[in-house]
Amino acid sequence: MSLISHNITKLNEIKEILIRIPAGLFTKQKDILSGSTIGQHFRHIIEFYTCLEKGLETGIVSYDERERNVLLEKHTAYSVCIIDKIIHFLSWVKEDSALSLKGNYNDTSETPSTFQSSLFREMAYALDHTVHHLAIIKIALLEEKDIIDLNENFGVAPSTIRFRLGEADGSNN
Repeated sequence: MSLISHNITKLNEIKEILIRIPAGLFTKQKDILSGSTIGQHFRHIIEFYTCLEKGLETGIVSYDERERNVLLEKHTAYSVCIIDKIIHFLSWVKEDSALSLKGNYNDTSETPSTFQSSLFREMAYALDHTVHHLAIIKIALLEEKDIIDLNENFGVAPSTIRFRLGEADGSNN
């Protein structure tokens, strides 16, 4: 499976959760999330992918300058629609492209830095970033286990899944 298809698979997993999650739970502020909502974490994931699409058009990816579209954190149907558009975009990607990554990694300066990157490198980052936020979402959803059932590998990195499988069959010894 290619990097593109791994991203598409992960986005489809997100869609499945979005379709099942009750609206009240999606927008509920959770103490375990420091007062943020599950919807805000899904918004954050989705916006990184929209930054990739915009970056392919402009040649510059800037996660700092993402839109922060509150509709994504309030309406699951809207989020599903945007994910479908992202999947459509990703399905048309056939090769890597040079990009610049623009970001401000300094707490006190307003001056961003720019680095050479590529579409595939940023897709790998988006996938890792997605898994990280899904792990956070999983923590919040586990409090609601009677409401929504999760796959045991939801929010688990592929390397961890492989390691666990190796432990189970004894190949990591």
